[in-house]
Amino acid sequence: MIDICKRGACLLIYIVFFLVLNAHIAAANGQGEAVKIGFYEDGDYMSRNKSGEYVGFNFEYFQKITKYAGWKYEVVDGKSWENTLNMLERGEIDILPAVYYNDERAKRFLFSQRPMCSIYSTLNVRVDDMRYDYEDFSSFNGMRVGVIKDGLDAEYFKEYCRKNGFSVTIVPYRETADLLSALDRGELDGVAISHLGKNSVFRSVAQFAPQPLYFAVAKDRERLARTLDEAMTTIKLRDPYYEQRLFEKYFAVNALQRPVFTREEMDYIPKAPTLRAVYNYTEAPLEYTDPKTGEFKGIVADMFRVIAAYSGLTFEFLPVHNRNESWNMVDGGSADIICGVANDYLWAERKHVNTTVYYLRAPFVSVSVSGVSVRKRIALPEGCYFSQKIAEDNPQAEVVYYPSISDCFDAVAKKRADVTYTNTYVANYLLSERKYENFNMAVLSNYYDDLSIGVSKSADPRVFSILDKCIQYISREQMDSIILDNSVISRPVTLRRIVSEYPLAAAGVTSVVFLVIIGVLGYIAVTNAANNRRFHALLYVDGVTGIFNLNKFRLDAEKMLKEAGDDPLALVYMDINQFKTINDSFGFKEGDEILKLAARTLKENTSPDECCARVSADQFVLLLHYSDWDGLLSRTNLIAKQMGAAVAAMKKSYSICLTFGVYVTQRGDSPDVSLLMDFANYARINGKNTGKSVTLRYDEKMRQEELRRRHLADIMAPALQNGEFVPYFQQKTDMRTGETVGAEALVRWLRRDEGPISPGDFIPFFESNGFIIEIDLYIYEQVCKTIRRWMDRGVRLFPVSSNFSRLHFEDRNFPYTLAEIADRYGVPHEYLEVEITENILMENVGQMLSHRDLLKKLGFLLSIDDFGSGYSSLSVLQQLSADTIKLDRSLISDSCHERRGRIIVQGIISMAKELGIDVICEGVETKEQAEMLIGMGCIAAQGFYYAKPMPLDDFEKKFLP
Repeated sequence: MIDICKRGACLLIYIVFFLVLNAHIAAANGQGEAVKIGFYEDGDYMSRNKSGEYVGFNFEYFQKITKYAGWKYEVVDGKSWENTLNMLERGEIDILPAVYYNDERAKRFLFSQRPMCSIYSTLNVRVDDMRYDYEDFSSFNGMRVGVIKDGLDAEYFKEYCRKNGFSVTIVPYRETADLLSALDRGELDGVAISHLGKNSVFRSVAQFAPQPLYFAVAKDRERLARTLDEAMTTIKLRDPYYEQRLFEKYFAVNALQRPVFTREEMDYIPKAPTLRAVYNYTEAPLEYTDPKTGEFKGIVADMFRVIAAYSGLTFEFLPVHNRNESWNMVDGGSADIICGVANDYLWAERKHVNTTVYYLRAPFVSVSVSGVSVRKRIALPEGCYFSQKIAEDNPQAEVVYYPSISDCFDAVAKKRADVTYTNTYVANYLLSERKYENFNMAVLSNYYDDLSIGVSKSADPRVFSILDKCIQYISREQMDSIILDNSVISRPVTLRRIVSEYPLAAAGVTSVVFLVIIGVLGYIAVTNAANNRRFHALLYVDGVTGIFNLNKFRLDAEKMLKEAGDDPLALVYMDINQFKTINDSFGFKEGDEILKLAARTLKENTSPDECCARVSADQFVLLLHYSDWDGLLSRTNLIAKQMGAAVAAMKKSYSICLTFGVYVTQRGDSPDVSLLMDFANYARINGKNTGKSVTLRYDEKMRQEELRRRHLADIMAPALQNGEFVPYFQQKTDMRTGETVGAEALVRWLRRDEGPISPGDFIPFFESNGFIIEIDLYIYEQVCKTIRRWMDRGVRLFPVSSNFSRLHFEDRNFPYTLAEIADRYGVPHEYLEVEITENILMENVGQMLSHRDLLKKLGFLLSIDDFGSGYSSLSVLQQLSADTIKLDRSLISDSCHERRGRIIVQGIISMAKELGIDVICEGVETKEQAEMLIGMGCIAAQGFYYAKPMPLDDFEKKFLP
């Protein structure tokens, strides 16, 4: 009996041990404690995506916590904030994220010791509601403001009202979605709510009550609360900036949002003088002077263009050689702003400037000659905050100051100093120069260059406030795009540069010696590159494919062209047809695999003394030896065949076609690699979308067309500055009475020396190079100025339509840009008509619908031009609720001669009337056409029978009283 008891006790101990062990294993395998987390739809805080997955700040943070807490979780949808909070109190859920703390709630719930983040409350209005300026408290009186019922942000807003002396009508809502929908429908003037996050499309006219947000835990779940605190502490210790990165991901401004100015700032902007802004022209790619145009260029220059667009301020940019010149100009009153200043309050105080929030953070690097470890003598640029900081942190070193960072690099090169310091952007640019190729750089983890705008303390204080707001509203995506656009700066080939980079060659006596020296220098370059592979890869190797990038190709191609002399070479520009479709359908990983295959194939088909590189996306460039066209054609066909065979062997569900554009060099050609690439690329573009691999040669016809286009490119910007582009106005007529019911503004180029240039000769080219965006907006602004003048004269107003390219609709900010320009001149939006062609609409219906909704919300009219010219006209009517359709002139012409044409026109007119859409008949040139159209029920027309496009003066004399 005793033995049986012993065996039973042992068995019981074994069972308990087994259960405990399995519990630990289950926890280790992620099958830990089940936690119920509350959910309600709350924008960027938490929501569901199209796939039904839970996303947002709250869920991403909670996912991180579960990794350290060992939890699995279940989401419980409480439908509304109020109900979900009550569910937490009843114990139906365990945790609710993003809850404000107060003493009353602390009696009902447990709270995490650490906040999730700190957030502020906002008063938001519709983007087209211009009744309210930022913190214009008098205008806030009488507003109907929606709030979330029983939310603390509602209480914060009531206190904000009391503190600032205005009263509103508070309207409570249970759910955020209902609240925002009511604002969107115009049932509310505003909503007071916690900051809505990155996807908000509303204007914030007030910000107040920054408060921490916590995880709230059911009152009886103390152990769970302790585990939560431990996990949050672990995250803080292991990744101190996790909350900050997460906050920026979900709550930073987006590209659609714009700064909102106070009434005082709005009054200042139209009267503000041109602000004099100083920049250091030696600090490319951040800020420099374009050697060809003399214009301010670089990352900072592009940022200032955004600021000018946001604010309406104008700037005059003044170049200086070093920082001390900047400070002297500000102190002397000859400058108002310094474009790039370190964001340090003590430094700013000493220099008598106010610094905005920083717009760019750049890590610092030390730069020295490879193999040099002694750092007794430091070269630093004078007048810079970081120079002072580094000198203070290296008291044992001798510091020598130079006017600019490029002078510091030269000092290191000439062994007058052991090391210098600068930020990564400037360092990478300077290190691309051949004379610094044996330099090495090391990133410093404790130093950053936080660049801000410095505003003179003697400047109007509103300048600082406006600039500070503008920088806060430049989204991270916008800044990344600006940096990317300035990542590669082409250097002009000048005699001075050649002498600088090839000093021995310049001193050579004969061409033979010159070639020998080049060979020696090439050998040295290769040797140094081998000793410095990391830096070489950074500058010259494409990160995706592993072959050379465009920087290296330019250097190798320049050398190859020089060595070839009069012997012809073939510059080949290649791309992969429908590559975007592969990326979109199968993902970027698949696309990268195809790019790597293309790179390997090109490398295998080029000899060591030829060169190839990836330009960008799916585009590659090669420089090959050339004997005859058939020989080159066989090489490109072989590349295409090998690529196709490799894709087939990989059992892909698609095939690959390649397009090759070729330029064969000729005696006397410019050695400008960019120019030769443009020629080859022009041939490539002409061979696109053929459905098969093709090789096209740049011929004389293409050459003449390209020369014409280059001439246009050279003169287009000066022509715009000189006012050569002007709007001609064409009347829209009521055919029954002859009364003017509208007008269309059409661009004309009145070249002073060459006479008028036909729109057909420049508009397609401007479409291809993007300059059409500037032209369209310039003509639109002239229209706004014209309507403003008519308003001041008190004449009868009518809508004026402006044409816009498809390129505008790739910009999510386009409707806001139109609104900003119109509001600058005080022109009501209902007198401005956005005219777009039918084929643009059908290129991307989803994108167009989004723009349509916003344009309509902002009060603009929408007109569809050339209606009936495409295959999807009825689909356009169904999907896009335009204000006006303009029947294509071909329909009008056909209807006069064919019964079928008359039936179609009659049907379109009748259908449009039923849908409440106005119809304008384009191209009416005869009395017969006019009478026929009136009989069909069409009222308005535009055409030579009534009026041709004419200059503004002639239009006003003829059609305005």
